[in-house]
Amino acid sequence: MKWLIVNADDFGISSRRNAGIIEAHVTGVVTSASLMAYAPAFREAVKYAKACPKLDIGIHLNLSDGEPLVLGHKTLVGPDGNFWGKQEARRRAKEGLMNLGEVERETDAQIDVLQQAGLKVTHLDGHQHIHIFGSLPDPISRAASKRGIRHFRCPADKIRPPVEISPDKMTRLEEYRTAAHRATEVYAGMKMRCTEHFVGIGLSGYLSLENLLTAIKQLPEGLTEIMTHPGYPDTPGGFSGPDREIELRALTDPRVKTLLKQEKIELTHYGKL
Repeated sequence: MKWLIVNADDFGISSRRNAGIIEAHVTGVVTSASLMAYAPAFREAVKYAKACPKLDIGIHLNLSDGEPLVLGHKTLVGPDGNFWGKQEARRRAKEGLMNLGEVERETDAQIDVLQQAGLKVTHLDGHQHIHIFGSLPDPISRAASKRGIRHFRCPADKIRPPVEISPDKMTRLEEYRTAAHRATEVYAGMKMRCTEHFVGIGLSGYLSLENLLTAIKQLPEGLTEIMTHPGYPDTPGGFSGPDREIELRALTDPRVKTLLKQEKIELTHYGKL
């Protein structure tokens, strides 16, 4: 059998991203969304989630962008009190420069925000995959397990995307695989599960209808998560640009559901596991 979770990341980032995620769920194949605590459109996302009870909700843990929820961090933030940013946060995580007690307190606080909002949080993934680097899986898995979260993302792409990959991106894919496999042992020690297969990093920026259909045809037996970022563009270019709507149109195209039926692939989500 083949089962597929289609997860939309960055729920709560903006109203236009929220609208796209909900459209991709209601009329398309998105079964799950990862919500960032107190992101700019967080309250709106919570309302959407409660209005769509079949949309599975996870936490999109943020330790790299903007302000933390917990005051007084010494190692998670820079002089301005904000997180360090993607590259510096990742470097500090890998080099053991983040206090693990601070990481656990911040993780606990972010999960608490979602649960206090009345949402059932079934899984955890990290904004920019921060949850797999260095020793961070230890405190993150403790906080998640304590809060009753039993699933996490293992971002180890196993399916080669139907596009040419630059050497730099291939190096990043290998880094993710290595870190993800190490992290899996830690999360498993806290009785947290991941899917058997993952697709998404290699397709980032290339999730057109054609490439999505090709990826679906390549899915192996077992349970797979496809990571997506649908929405309406907030900016003329960059990650929040037109690629968001290209993904949205791919995920809502009826040919995707037709192919899933032909391939005998059943849509599911973490809450059903």
